[in-house]
Amino acid sequence: MILLAPALVVLCVLVLGFVLWPLARGRAASAPRESFARAIYRDQLNEIARDVDRGIVDPGQAEAARREVERRLLASDRPDAARPPTKAQPILAAALGLGILVVAAGFYLKLGTPAATDEPYAGRAAERAMASGRMPVDLDKAVAGLEAKLAANPDDLDGWLMLGRTEAVRQHWPKSVAAMRHAMELSKDRPDIAAAYGQVLVMADGGFVASAARDAFGAALVKQPDNPQALWYLGLAAVQDKNADAARIYWRRLLATLPAGGDDRKTVEAALAELDRASASPPSK
Repeated sequence: MILLAPALVVLCVLVLGFVLWPLARGRAASAPRESFARAIYRDQLNEIARDVDRGIVDPGQAEAARREVERRLLASDRPDAARPPTKAQPILAAALGLGILVVAAGFYLKLGTPAATDEPYAGRAAERAMASGRMPVDLDKAVAGLEAKLAANPDDLDGWLMLGRTEAVRQHWPKSVAAMRHAMELSKDRPDIAAAYGQVLVMADGGFVASAARDAFGAALVKQPDNPQALWYLGLAAVQDKNADAARIYWRRLLATLPAGGDDRKTVEAALAELDRASASPPSK
């Protein structure tokens, strides 16, 4: 989908605000990004295991997908860097923000191609081949066969789910989003599928919880008020809106559903603790 220029500008300003706010304020108060990433990867592993149990994913394909997700999980498994308080530099932050926007706009006008495919993933073909020599070929064949089956039977809900999740593993986001959206429509907003669709939208947007994803998570909560994915990502959306109170409400509801001692519970507890630390930090002078 091609973004309209005003929407792109607004998104750039929002992103720059999150990046440059610690510099202007003089104190870093961001949520632990590595913890968020690990939570997403663990959820993907759980989804793959559930698909295997339900018999909608071939074990060989599941193993290849699991290895890719585990590789990313291991790469993200490092402690968050502690950042000491710094002196506020609002002028420098404003200058950097303006400079970044000008440079980015110049490069986009000269080199931008909105319809281009995802080059970073395509450029990693050799790495994927080393991890599993048959993975790219097998997945391509499997996806082609699945697409042919869905063309003949477009009401196959499990088939659309498999296609959406397979394309998500391959980071083919437009195809993954389209397949998961179709699955949600077929299921009449079944909460687990609505939440899975929202998660794919978040991953496609690089971790940003946009309005379409929020709508999907909201639809999941209407039918399942304790849906863990919806509660987590709506809390993350509140953090992006700098609404700590709303984030606490979602994450405390999520915490009440999680078993003690689990990794997911530890991630949510760490996120809530980070919110409390950020709120308790005195404003810089």
